[in-house]
Amino acid sequence: MSKKDLQMDQSTFETNVQWKAFYKTAGIMALLIVIAGLVDAITSMMGGEARDNSTVNVVEWFNLFQTNQFFAFSNLGLINTITLSLGIPIYLALYRVHRREQPAPAALASILFFIGTAVYLSSNTVFSLFALSRQYAVAAETQKPLLEATGRALLAQGADLTPGTFMGFFFTQTAGTLITIVMLRGGIFGRWTALTGLAGFSLMSVFFVLAAFVSEKYDTAMVVSLPGGLLLMAYQILLARRFFQLGRS
Repeated sequence: MSKKDLQMDQSTFETNVQWKAFYKTAGIMALLIVIAGLVDAITSMMGGEARDNSTVNVVEWFNLFQTNQFFAFSNLGLINTITLSLGIPIYLALYRVHRREQPAPAALASILFFIGTAVYLSSNTVFSLFALSRQYAVAAETQKPLLEATGRALLAQGADLTPGTFMGFFFTQTAGTLITIVMLRGGIFGRWTALTGLAGFSLMSVFFVLAAFVSEKYDTAMVVSLPGGLLLMAYQILLARRFFQLGRS
């Protein structure tokens, strides 16, 4: 064997080792998404009756940031920000796994997810509202109307589960639906993993549409989100299990 062939074999071996480590990282990210989802569910239950974010006025949000900061962050999308960010290495790993058999749809799903995540992170205004709430807490009465007007503009732009953040969810849910179809055809992940993810993403797509555009059906949306969220948690656990297997094989 020539020196060049030996160098190529060594390079291939090192690349495979690196990707195996990356698969394990993707598995850890999937489990962290499950933990984040559980935290979100517990926070929502502790907060009492679920309310459509569009019905909460800006002064209520300001007060909530002062009295129950974690609940305010959670309701305005901090958990979604975390879970979408954690999903980036997962989609990179999913593309890598399917790059030979189904490169085009796997690449498209990953690109859609990255676009959706970027759109959501850029449109969500939770940190801007938090900063504004701190100003509001110490502002003179004459300054408060201006801060309230600014807060209303931020809520219109990027309150979670409203039209302002819908496009980010649209892209990421489309990516999820597409990648589960890729998984179903590819056979690398189990059939139940793909079907569980497909069902979960389909239900959550309905939830995001109802929550953003049909506020009078918010109770129905929450009913839809419960099985959708549980299915996606199960999907992430199955993903993590398979990623760990790929990392060891």
